[in-house]
Amino acid sequence: MAKAAWRFRLLGRFSVCADGEPVRIRSRLHQTLLATLLAHPDQVVPADDLVDAIWHRRPKNASNSLHVLVKRLRAALGDPDRVRAEPGGYRIVVAEDELDLLEFTTLLAKAREAGDPAAERALLAEALGLWSDEPVPLPLSEADRRELEELRLTALSRAIALDLEAGRAAEAIPELRRLTQRHPLRESFWAQLMRALHQIGAQAEALAVYAEARAVLAEELGVEPGAELRDLHAAALSGDSSGEWAPVCQLPSRAEDFVGREDVLERLEQLLEPAEAARVVVVWGQPGVGKSTLAVEAAHRLRERYPDGQWFAALYDRHAGRTSAHELLEQLLLASGVPAGQIPAQTGARAAALRARLADRRVLLVLDDVAESAQIAPALPGTGRCAVLVTSRRSLLDLPNARRVRVDPLRGDGGIDLLTRMIGGARIAAERAHAEELVRLCGALPLALRIAGARLSLRPEAPLAALAQRLRDERTRLDELAVEGMEVRASLSLTYRGLSPVAQTALRRTALLPRTGFPAWALGAVTDGGDGDRLVEALTASALLEPRGGDRYRTHDLVALYARDLAAEEDSRPALRRLLDVLLSRGEEVYREAARWTEELQPYQPPGTTPVRLDLPPLECPAGWASAERDLLLAAIDQACSVGWHADAARLADLVIPALHLGGGFEQLAAARQRIAEAARAAGDELVAWRADYGRAEASLAEDVAESERTFVACAEAFDRLGATTELVYSLTGVAFCRMMRNEPDLETAERAVRIAETGEDRIAYCTASRTLAQTLQQHDRVREAMWVLKKTTQEALKLDVPSLTAGLFREMARTALLLGDTEAAASACAEAAPLLSGNPHDEGWLLQLRSRVETAQGRFAEAAATARRSHEIFTDLGDRRAAASSLIWLADALWHGGERTEAAALARQARDALAAMGSTILAPQAEHILNRVGRSA
Repeated sequence: MAKAAWRFRLLGRFSVCADGEPVRIRSRLHQTLLATLLAHPDQVVPADDLVDAIWHRRPKNASNSLHVLVKRLRAALGDPDRVRAEPGGYRIVVAEDELDLLEFTTLLAKAREAGDPAAERALLAEALGLWSDEPVPLPLSEADRRELEELRLTALSRAIALDLEAGRAAEAIPELRRLTQRHPLRESFWAQLMRALHQIGAQAEALAVYAEARAVLAEELGVEPGAELRDLHAAALSGDSSGEWAPVCQLPSRAEDFVGREDVLERLEQLLEPAEAARVVVVWGQPGVGKSTLAVEAAHRLRERYPDGQWFAALYDRHAGRTSAHELLEQLLLASGVPAGQIPAQTGARAAALRARLADRRVLLVLDDVAESAQIAPALPGTGRCAVLVTSRRSLLDLPNARRVRVDPLRGDGGIDLLTRMIGGARIAAERAHAEELVRLCGALPLALRIAGARLSLRPEAPLAALAQRLRDERTRLDELAVEGMEVRASLSLTYRGLSPVAQTALRRTALLPRTGFPAWALGAVTDGGDGDRLVEALTASALLEPRGGDRYRTHDLVALYARDLAAEEDSRPALRRLLDVLLSRGEEVYREAARWTEELQPYQPPGTTPVRLDLPPLECPAGWASAERDLLLAAIDQACSVGWHADAARLADLVIPALHLGGGFEQLAAARQRIAEAARAAGDELVAWRADYGRAEASLAEDVAESERTFVACAEAFDRLGATTELVYSLTGVAFCRMMRNEPDLETAERAVRIAETGEDRIAYCTASRTLAQTLQQHDRVREAMWVLKKTTQEALKLDVPSLTAGLFREMARTALLLGDTEAAASACAEAAPLLSGNPHDEGWLLQLRSRVETAQGRFAEAAATARRSHEIFTDLGDRRAAASSLIWLADALWHGGERTEAAALARQARDALAAMGSTILAPQAEHILNRVGRSA
């Protein structure tokens, strides 16, 4: 079936057509959603921006409401891939020939690149012809409507300017009269009308236009006309519009090794397109990211658009220091042709003289390495078609009327391309893997890569591997990234010295937080309890933090190393203590929720202490919070171990890891337990060490059953020696479970665990041990006895209000019923377990796996296969390879019964081999049974 030809209109009138037929988007909410996405084609529009545009009053559950609205819009369009969910928002996929806005901007770009005024004028006419003659209010936010209208008016103003330059003033006057009436506060149209009248010799009319413009501005805004209108008024009075000017280009040469950044350059060219008002763009980013090189490249590309001059001023010199506004104005006046002896002495007079020189000129100013807005504010043009391109380590939020473009480290192959330019493609090709490692170790930061490239170019025979090896050591990496005239540490130090004292402290304290990202409140907690939001704003404004989406931030790897070096000179334990107290208090909330599904040991409480409980607002979703802060929690556990607080680390782990289990990543959790065990043993705390080893064995079950069994055995021996009864029960249960998984059921150990647990206080431990005993009895073909144990244990579990535990027992009853051939009882047990899932994806995965077996037994093979696939997907997402492989066994079983024997054999073989590699052979007979049946039927 042929793909529909879509056409979306946004220029003056909103409409949607497919194959030439209108597509009705009746809902105002759908119209606003679609129009807002179209106003930003192929860009991710943040979800919050969409919500603000669509609803006048934000709905209670805005995220869900927006998701539903997007789903319905996709249905209305009949194209599910048109609107795509992206991290943080949504993006519409639209081709240039499908959207008039894209055609418009493409034509504008072609007009800018046109070689002569006639071609530029023709392209502008074609672009403006895309707009509806009778505009209708668009279903857009006011900001988006203004931006579209600004695009149109800027293009129209440029077209009129070309007409005036070509001597077609008489033709332009009627249109300009209409524009001044429709947009009376836009001084540029009044100025063009005065120029047109002046060109045809209608000085009196030009003076009348000035009087009208002045009256409108005074009445509506209470201001006098700007410098451009005043200058035109003076020219009309004198009948003289001439003036001498000598264009000057001061731009440094382009960098021969400049690579990438095409998207940023395109953005800068758009922002710096000559307009009626002066354009100001701030290019900002972290030290060494390549701001100056980028600005010089952009300025060279823009030279033809600014024929009256391209000026450059560096506002910092490592020997002379910072350039003041007074000194900068002198440099720029000299560039404009003012003799040194005629430059005013006062700063204000210099600023006024520069504005007068720049009036009506098309000059590009590049102001490099600006420290603060006050350095350059007096030098900004007051009128005319000038542009100012500023580079800074800060965002300069207080610079008026400026647009900002943040520059990030190189993306994709940009780092490799830069090294290739510096040392040659042959060396890169010979050691591609080490070249990629160098880019990673340099954080794709151009300054660091240039230093690495310079060092390699000095020694053409030296292997890239040698430099990569030197850079691997984080303790000395910044020392290695230095060469004559270039040094990463010095560049970072300059930015650090420009921070306020509290921001300097905040940067140092980021060393306590994970590099993968952290929330603002965590930075506040480690910075003497300060306002985290204000601190991240301060560091982000200096490009020392990178936003990661939502309320999360991270430091660039080299900035992180610099912060760590700074932090090494101070005692960070008080800051870590504040963070740990917050996390422990939050951990109590997390565990209260996790206790509904966890079957693990109760959290460790150091002797003589009480749980930490701070006065914090309650969490809406404790488990979700723990998942979001996973890296922060694990980093805090590691930091606590580093300073000797292994007991705090152990309690925090016990509080949050049950919830973190829901998100998989078992190797990471096992590593955290290992870290605690090592710290506890170093402190001589055997109980905490062995508890941590027990937790590591639990986490390792998803990967290596044999290793978990060895650890459980060691734990059982240690806990027996230490007299830790509850811990002993859990460890014995772990041993019995592992041996069951290896198809070597150990009834003696399982019974021992139940005997000890029967007299203990931990009834969850008793129920867990009893469930494992029932599973072991099944393997000994004592199935009816296993069912009796399960029914008895379920009655005990129902009193504990631990849904996951009860659901697990119902699942075991279902398995046992299947062994007894009672499919109806198995289905009933599954139904009993379903309401107890408690949002635990592991429980859901196991229940789906069991339901698949029941459906196979009922002869519903297609449903059984679909259910097993969902179980496999859940376990795969969680990273539980053992559980995922076991789901494949039952998927293969359902497929075999359904007649899909080739796929069944392949999956059974894959699952059998995967489980064998993990030391789990309990399902090997089932896999072999499927393979044998397939072989006999071949």
